[in-house]
Amino acid sequence: MREILKIIQLTAFLLIYAQTLMAVITFSPSPPNIDQQVTFTVTHPDGISQGSVLWNFGDGTLPIWNNPTIFKVFERKGIYTVSASYRTLRNQDVMDTVSVTVVERRKVSFSPLYPIVNTPVTFRAENFISAVVDWDFGDGTFVTGGTSETHTYTSPGIYMVAAMDLISETIFTAAVRVSVKATGPGATFQIYFVQLRFDDGKSYKIVPKDFSPLHVYADIKYEGTGILRAQWMLDGAPLGIITRALPFARQITIDTSEIMSLPTITPGIHEVSLKVIEPPTENPIPAIRFYVALRKPEIEKVDLSLTKVTGLDKTEITINGDYIEAPAEKYFLLKGVVRSEVERNIPYVLMRVYLNNELVDQKMIENLKPNEKIEFETSIYNATPGLKRIYLTFYDISRKPPLLLSVRRYILQPKEKR
Repeated sequence: MREILKIIQLTAFLLIYAQTLMAVITFSPSPPNIDQQVTFTVTHPDGISQGSVLWNFGDGTLPIWNNPTIFKVFERKGIYTVSASYRTLRNQDVMDTVSVTVVERRKVSFSPLYPIVNTPVTFRAENFISAVVDWDFGDGTFVTGGTSETHTYTSPGIYMVAAMDLISETIFTAAVRVSVKATGPGATFQIYFVQLRFDDGKSYKIVPKDFSPLHVYADIKYEGTGILRAQWMLDGAPLGIITRALPFARQITIDTSEIMSLPTITPGIHEVSLKVIEPPTENPIPAIRFYVALRKPEIEKVDLSLTKVTGLDKTEITINGDYIEAPAEKYFLLKGVVRSEVERNIPYVLMRVYLNNELVDQKMIENLKPNEKIEFETSIYNATPGLKRIYLTFYDISRKPPLLLSVRRYILQPKEKR
């Protein structure tokens, strides 16, 4: 009998313990910013009555009786222990706690990294709560605008730029120090444009196995005077470092011939990139690709033109040359036209769509006639922010081995939020 009683007591204890473990406090957003409304919710499998929860936010404010869901704004950054004490609908007393880290994420960023006079500088108010921001550019200019504003300085100097976030009649300020230099030989050494190409000016090339020489060129525009240190990369592996003293000028071209001819031993697609070590660069440099074919490629190709890029809600997305400006964490549609420049019918053409190195879609085009235009549509999910490359490749798969007809590259860049 005693053993049975012990089992019953142990079962009851484990049941109460399990129910306590199932009591959960959740909050959103995570982590919260100061001055940002945070939603707290406590749940229990036995249910909780409205108005029966004693909330303590651990920030020095008095505990408050309220509902299982409550809103809170923290005024200072830090780590707070939030507790909820209540009685369930089965008259069980429970207290649950959660640790909340409140951060101050407001900051002001700007580009280019090394501003010069009479050249626009773009300022961004990051992680601001309000969409309307008051700007003080430090040179006597005040603007009420959005979270991204452009300003041009006419005189060199050091300026303190402040952005003000108005929340419930309280002003919160983030600032950044900006050093604006004069133009000319005395300007800060900086690179503001790099573009890679092959000798024909294109960003892709098809060569037969063991082709030589094959070189990639980098057109570089810079300001000031300094030492350029850059590293050529092939398929993610270093090829060699270039060191060059750059006197005051506006543009220079370097190429891989200073190191070696690019190897064309392994068939398939290969990627060439340039990593600038000095001076620091603000934006990543888009890589280019070459395709090593098993035999000498024929002079055949398929032309592609994008007619429209839209979101799933039909909003149009900007195309600027080879650049597509699309928001992160959303799908978008590529719509375009394929035109064959091959002077024969192609029974089967395979179009493959790559996002960086990942195959995201492929489509079959049947009986493609010379100069015939065929419309196509494909969807791409832009999962994360940051620059990415979209490759559209076309193969004649009616031949063995398949013949690569053409490669078209686009740069996917993040859309600025306003």
